[in-house]
Amino acid sequence: MKHIAGILALFAAAGLTAATVHVDNVKGDDANDGSAERPVASIERGLALLKRSDRLEVAPNGGKPYRRPYPGAVGRSLDIRLGGTAEQPMVIDGNGAVISGLSAVPADRWKEAGNGVYELPFWPMSNMYKHYAKQDYWLPESRIFFVDGKAAANCLTRAEMEKTPGGFWWSRRQRKLFFRPPEGRTIAELTVELPANAGFYVLADHVRVENFTVILSWNDGFDAAGDPRGVHYRNCVAIDNCGQGFSCHGTSVVLYEDCVAVRCASSGSCDVHWSNSSYARCVFMNNVFEGGVAANDHSAHTYSSCLVVHNRPFEQVWQNNDSRMFFDNCVIIGNGDAVPLMFLRHGSASFRQCTLLNAGILNRGAEDNRGTLSIEHSLIGGMGTALMDIPAGMEKRVMLSGNLYFGDRGFRVAGKLLLPGEVPGSFDVNSQWYDGKPAGRLEAELPRAVRRKNAAGEERRVGAALPESVWRSYAKYLHVETSPAGVSFPADGRR
Repeated sequence: MKHIAGILALFAAAGLTAATVHVDNVKGDDANDGSAERPVASIERGLALLKRSDRLEVAPNGGKPYRRPYPGAVGRSLDIRLGGTAEQPMVIDGNGAVISGLSAVPADRWKEAGNGVYELPFWPMSNMYKHYAKQDYWLPESRIFFVDGKAAANCLTRAEMEKTPGGFWWSRRQRKLFFRPPEGRTIAELTVELPANAGFYVLADHVRVENFTVILSWNDGFDAAGDPRGVHYRNCVAIDNCGQGFSCHGTSVVLYEDCVAVRCASSGSCDVHWSNSSYARCVFMNNVFEGGVAANDHSAHTYSSCLVVHNRPFEQVWQNNDSRMFFDNCVIIGNGDAVPLMFLRHGSASFRQCTLLNAGILNRGAEDNRGTLSIEHSLIGGMGTALMDIPAGMEKRVMLSGNLYFGDRGFRVAGKLLLPGEVPGSFDVNSQWYDGKPAGRLEAELPRAVRRKNAAGEERRVGAALPESVWRSYAKYLHVETSPAGVSFPADGRR
C-alpha cells in the first residue's frame, strides 16, 4: 500500500492531476466554479482560476465574441502569468472562439468639444504610427469605429468630421478621438464601440494557446513578454488590430504555427529585444502599416513555409538593429507600390528556397548599413527594374547562390546597373536567368519543379512550394470582415 501511495504521490507531483476550467460567454457566470456544469463567463475569470499545468476550455458559441467592459484610455490584455512544465504545459484552447477588443464607451466618458462634437482620450498601441508626423488621423484602411453595430466614417480632419454626422476623427497630436453624433441623436442614445482591450500576453513558461481569433484589439493579438520559455501559439488569427498581429518581447522563446495576421494597423509580426521566435506555415497579408514581418534589437527569428504578401505601405521584411532573420521555403511578394521588398540594416537576413517577387530586394540605402544578406536556391523576379539595389560598400556582404532570376535587367550595385554577364563571380555563384515566369496562385509557383546543385553538389529545389494549408488560409482570410458581431466572410468576397 505504501508503494502504491508513493506512485500516486509522484503522479501528483508531476502535475498529472491537472484540472480543466470551462468558459462559456452564453451559459456561464463568473460567480461559478468553472466546472463543465457551471462554467464561468469570461476568459479573464477563467485564467484567474487556473493553477500550474491546468487547462482552459473556451466555448466558441458560434463565434459570439468574448468582450470586456470599457477600461478607460489604457487597454488591458489577457495576461497569462502562470504556466506549466515541459511535460505538461498549460493549455488555453479557444476551440474557434473569437475575442474582440471592442468595448462600448459609456456616455459619461465623452466630453463636449463644441459644435455638437464630443471628445475622448484614445491612444492605441500602434507604436510607429503614433509617431508618424506626416498624418494626424487614423489609418483609412483600418475600420475600427462603430455606431449601433455598424462601421462609422473615419474622417481625415476635424472639418470633415464636423460635416459628417456619425463620423470620427482621431487626432494623433492631441491623443484624442472626436465624434459627431448623427442628426437628431444624443450620445446617450447611441452604442459607440471602439478598440479598448487587447489579446493575449504570455509571461510564463510552457504555455500553449490555440484555436483563437483576436479582432479589433487595442494592442496586439498574440504576444509574449519577459523571459518565458516554451510558449506555443497554434491556429491563432489576428484581424484588424491596432497593433501587431504577433509580437515577442524581452527574451521570450515562442513558436507560432498555422497562424494568420491580416489587416492589422502595424506589422503582421514585430519581434524585439533578445526574443527568439519561429513561425511555421503562417500568413502575413494586407497589414496596413510598418512591415509585413519585422525584427529589431538583437532578436532572432525563423520563418518556415510562410506567406508574406501585399503589406503596406513599407517593405514586406524589416530587419534592423543587429537582429537575425532566416526564411526557409517562404513566398514574399511586394505591394506593387514601388517599395523595396526588404529593409536590411545592422544584422543578417537569409533566404533558402524562397520565392521573392514584385519589388526590388533591399533597402533605401542607409549610409551606415552593416547588414549581411544571403539568398540560396530561390526564385527572384518581377521587380520591374533591377533585381537588387546594393548600397555602396555592401557588395562583400551579399552572397547569392543557385538562384533563378527572371524578367528584370540585372543588379544595381553602388548606383551602377550590372547586366547578367557583368555580375562578379564572388557576388553570385551558380545562378541562372530563367526564360519563363511563375504561374499559379499569386503567380508565385513554377510550372514545374526546377532543381539545382549547390556548391557541395547537393541537388535542391529552386523556389518555394508552400503547403496547401497556407494557401487555404490565404484564400479564407483575404476578404474577411470584422464588426461588433464578430467575424464574417462576405459571399461577394469584398469589404
